[in-house]
Amino acid sequence: MAEGSKVPNEMAKQGKLPIEGKAIRFGPGRNDKPLAALWKIWAEGNEVYATSRFPGQTIHISVHETGQVHCRLAAKQKQDFAPLMRLGIGPWFHAFELRFLWSPGALSPTGQLESLKKKLGHLIPTPEGLVLHVNLLIGCSGIPLDSSLPVGLNGPTLWRRPLPDGRIAVLVGRLLSLSNQNREMIRYFHEELKVTVTKPTLTGREYSELHHMSWSAEGGNIIQVVPMGEEALRSAQEVPAGQIHPMPRRFHFRSPRSTTDLIAPNGYKVAVVEMGEVAEQIELTKGIPKIAELGALSMKIEPDNLIAGSPIKALAPRRMVCIPSVGEGSPRSWEYIIDSRFDGSRLAAVVPKQSAALQNKNLVQPVNGLGDDEEIEMVAPAETLELTATLDQPSTSNQLVWRFTLRDRR
Repeated sequence: MAEGSKVPNEMAKQGKLPIEGKAIRFGPGRNDKPLAALWKIWAEGNEVYATSRFPGQTIHISVHETGQVHCRLAAKQKQDFAPLMRLGIGPWFHAFELRFLWSPGALSPTGQLESLKKKLGHLIPTPEGLVLHVNLLIGCSGIPLDSSLPVGLNGPTLWRRPLPDGRIAVLVGRLLSLSNQNREMIRYFHEELKVTVTKPTLTGREYSELHHMSWSAEGGNIIQVVPMGEEALRSAQEVPAGQIHPMPRRFHFRSPRSTTDLIAPNGYKVAVVEMGEVAEQIELTKGIPKIAELGALSMKIEPDNLIAGSPIKALAPRRMVCIPSVGEGSPRSWEYIIDSRFDGSRLAAVVPKQSAALQNKNLVQPVNGLGDDEEIEMVAPAETLELTATLDQPSTSNQLVWRFTLRDRR
């Protein structure tokens, strides 16, 4: 549960709240502008769903009739959350909590309300120094629609929906003073983690937010939304005036061989995805992105373990760990989560982009030739890559395209 001092019912409304029955689209706001990407919550049958979408990322949470709670990042990366948690001895169960940790200096998303077209979005006014916490609660079967909410979670109701099995779903919003826990989370993301997003060019309308998810049987499911500031955005075309080295610098690049098996629901191995070993010299000029084909990704399917005409909508995601190094320095982790599907004749595996920024102060083994005030960002594949093979042509291969940028670190 959230900590901090509850502010007595100071939550202003945009439009009429609570929303009864239909979906609600909401987020924290200030001066009629959203402070974070909007969320949508709705019910289908006896199950409740929540989703947040902004360019580059999708979060989808499902609260099932059985009490199980799942979260999906992107299309198929499923994470089991903690099941519904009973709150004391009363009739209420807790599904999840959203914490919107906006702070001074963070950017705000643009075009959120416009993208809804004729649909209604609700901005919950959130004054500076307060944070919006939103909790989804599920009441037992037969509970009256206007039942008192649990102690500590009795803020204004944003959304309410009776479910066919007699239970009710209630979304509660609270404005809380900034707790030490939330303050530390904001500091960690902005000052210590220092995640950056690289865009081809910066237009002034960019927005980036990070999510920290935790779940346990004792503490429930908590999703912390942290809007980031300009420090998290970079342009691939960024060339600082007077800071470009007159000559490129050479770095030794290594990437080990790595493989992973794609497994069908029946447990049979249906394909092997392999990344070949690489040992190359690369030349980087400060401030200028470098595109290089280094190694290849291949896939070979097992036709005998697939049945022609019998599709598999989604195989379980598979991890492929393959930690590269530049100038002997390596990121802490580097793994691909590979999603795959079989349409009855063709097996397709999607390899997403992976990225890291190498800074000597964060590395066990420093990068040879990299200054203490510099970093090397590397991305591979430069764009999401799809490997496709068929029962008739069971092998395929694609070059792996890397993007490196040597620059001053912020």
